[in-house]
Amino acid sequence: MKIDQPIDAGNPLRRAGDRLPGEALAAGPSHPPAGTPQPLHELPVPQIEQAITNEERLTARAEEALLESKRRYERTANTVPVMLYDSILGPDGTSRFLYVAPQPCRELLELDPEALLADMNLVWEIVHPDDLGRLYQEDLAANREGKVFTSEVRIITHSGRLKWLLVNSKPNPAAPGEPAVWSGYIQDITARKQAEEARLDLERRLEQAKKAESLGRMAAAIAHNFNNQLQAVTGNLELALKKLPPGTGPIQNLNAAMQAAGRAAEISRLMLGYLGQAPGQQEPLDLAGFLQQHLPPLRDGLPEEVTLVADLPAPGPIVKMNAHQVHQVLSNLVTNAWEALGEARRSIHLGVKTVAPADIPATHRFPLDWQPQDRPYACLEVADAGCGIGEEDMEQLFDPFFTTKFTGRGLGLSLVLGIVRAHLGAVTVESAMGRGSTLRVFLPISDEVVSRPQAKAAQTPERAEGCTVLLVEDEPMVRDMARTMLTELGFAVLEAKDGIEAMEVFPRHRDRVGCVLSDLTMPRMDGWETLAALRRIAPDIPVILASGYDQAQVMAGDHPERPQGFLSKPYRLAELGKAVHHALSDKPKG
Repeated sequence: MKIDQPIDAGNPLRRAGDRLPGEALAAGPSHPPAGTPQPLHELPVPQIEQAITNEERLTARAEEALLESKRRYERTANTVPVMLYDSILGPDGTSRFLYVAPQPCRELLELDPEALLADMNLVWEIVHPDDLGRLYQEDLAANREGKVFTSEVRIITHSGRLKWLLVNSKPNPAAPGEPAVWSGYIQDITARKQAEEARLDLERRLEQAKKAESLGRMAAAIAHNFNNQLQAVTGNLELALKKLPPGTGPIQNLNAAMQAAGRAAEISRLMLGYLGQAPGQQEPLDLAGFLQQHLPPLRDGLPEEVTLVADLPAPGPIVKMNAHQVHQVLSNLVTNAWEALGEARRSIHLGVKTVAPADIPATHRFPLDWQPQDRPYACLEVADAGCGIGEEDMEQLFDPFFTTKFTGRGLGLSLVLGIVRAHLGAVTVESAMGRGSTLRVFLPISDEVVSRPQAKAAQTPERAEGCTVLLVEDEPMVRDMARTMLTELGFAVLEAKDGIEAMEVFPRHRDRVGCVLSDLTMPRMDGWETLAALRRIAPDIPVILASGYDQAQVMAGDHPERPQGFLSKPYRLAELGKAVHHALSDKPKG
């Protein structure tokens, strides 16, 4: 400590101006004014040392209090479920952290806090590439405008985890010309985002279910009304063609009309197929072997510049399917692939393999509510190197009549999904714009053995002479057409406009009626009710049901009585004759 006063030569411990006890001052007051602190240099050395000690204690206490306050802040900062931080934008335009909460930094970002304080770029390096540009622009705008900064961003940590973060900060007031310190927090919102995605996924599934329900009602209307009208069209066209002599001028026009009516009926069947309502007769098939048999005609139908490369193991996985529909799935997938190639000379790759349920992708999988069972699946894969499918088109890819190619198409993939749905399978899509697409069909593997086709013994149908058919049909045009067709085939015909009227006609002509042809959907009494009522009167009467619905859908359910035949509208003259002859030769045993 510096001593400013001179030392008394007679007493080294005494400074000039000090007085000893009992000495009187030459002049001036004997004591300083009340309340005046005694100068340090006037204190005795022991008191000076004590004062220094007290000051050191106060300093130590202040430092301890500061450390305790910092420890309390660190405990709080490490406990809250966010990472608190301070940052500053330097004169050179680069930002740096002034403070980061250590524990949340390690747990949330998986970064060392000291390293992050030294280099702020470490946090930019783990930002998801798709979010990096947006986050940079938002950060730049916030610094420029000095407004509150809020952003949701994804990161990929060094352990490979994908996280969603909420970043929020605001500038603190700063002196003019001084950079503002930004205080904020980073919060893990991954769970919230996952919940949002689950909610959106549920909404998509509900929307898909509503859409399927709506399409189901539309398909039902098409099946019942549209096909009924087509029955009258095709039946009358066929009868007209039979009556015209060969070479007559109108024959070509009538044949063209018949073909157009057939295509219209096919649209109805495709719609039912999309809804999974047309599974057809199923049998165990060697998937790879079946596809191998159909490769030659499939290759013949491709443009010359497109090559079909197949990888089909022998033997392949066994699936239980309808053979005709397997061919429809294959042809539609290959057609979709070569149309995606454009005019380029490229290849389409076709493959079949067996996969475990865990290997079936969950993204871009249709139907949306499909889940794999604990069993192996056969995978039919068709890959192309064409234009690819945009993310915005992925959800609509299997919608009826949706197409990115040209107007008038768009039922092929819809039919694929419907057939696969009916066989308890799924379709996945992997695609990138400009890099092509891969569509995979997953079907449950069957434990059944593929059976060899056996030649059926020829049955001699019962002769139709003298046989009377009771025709039950509520549509007048269809009833008139069906009566004419039956007459053309050599049958006598009795008519009833619905089931109630049929129950009035049949008892009066029971001995004459050899077979009943009844529509399924009718007012007052439908086909199933009519069938049951007829069997109560005559247990051995053969009955044929006709409907615009698919046979498998019509026959589903528990019905006490079963018909001897089924006709899918619109049916042709030959199909009608075959159905009646079969019913007569397969009478129920009363």
